[in-house]
Amino acid sequence: MTTLLELRDVSFRHPRAPALTIDRVSLALQAGEVLGLVGPNAAGKSTLARLLCGLLTPQSGEAILEGAPIASIPLRERARRVAFLSQAQPSELPFTAREVALMGRAPHLGLWALEAPNDHAIADAALREMDSADLADRTLSQLSGGERQRVFLARAFAQEARALVLDEPTVALDLAHQVLLAQAVRKRAAAGGAALLVLHDLGLAASACDRLALVVQGRIEAVGTPKDVLEPESLARVYGTAVDVVVDPATGVPLVAARISR
Repeated sequence: MTTLLELRDVSFRHPRAPALTIDRVSLALQAGEVLGLVGPNAAGKSTLARLLCGLLTPQSGEAILEGAPIASIPLRERARRVAFLSQAQPSELPFTAREVALMGRAPHLGLWALEAPNDHAIADAALREMDSADLADRTLSQLSGGERQRVFLARAFAQEARALVLDEPTVALDLAHQVLLAQAVRKRAAAGGAALLVLHDLGLAASACDRLALVVQGRIEAVGTPKDVLEPESLARVYGTAVDVVVDPATGVPLVAARISR
């Protein structure tokens, strides 16, 4: 199996942080898989995603892109091979949804080059894939939070990178569009790509991902199939609240629910 992205014994400390944000983590994203990063707030999930993409430089260890140190690969070439979506996106940009989707084509264009008809076709197809074709001529400021998120996902898809790294991609998405996103990334994995998703919804993570990595205080607490990782005792310890996990008899996927007193 081909490894697309990898962290090898990586440690990282944010400026002025009292302790390591990431502490000697090794993690690999394989071609053909959807890998989910789960864990409590401030566990280091977003930092791990940025380290994998080369957007942050570790103090020790190394990030690898398809066998080469990612720091040695020019930025434009990285962007052709890895598409990153951060968890916070601007809402007041004076661009239409189509123009935002077209931004995903930038790594494939020369300096000062204009988009060709093929680039427009790819951007329009990405908007359709995220059920956003009807938003194409509207500016971001006219869109709801969920609509904007779908447009920025379309931008990531239009990049046509083999690896997708999406940080909280389901924020503001309703149930139907969460499913649409999950199906889109799984389709890319089936075609030989891969996706890493930072998720808070453990049920969605179990349904959408082949493997999960449970991140706790900058370390990988557990990694494996959803059945292996979503174990009620360990989740209760990590999240500090009682959790019930049952297996869906129709799909075999773990269903996770916090135990709430009434």
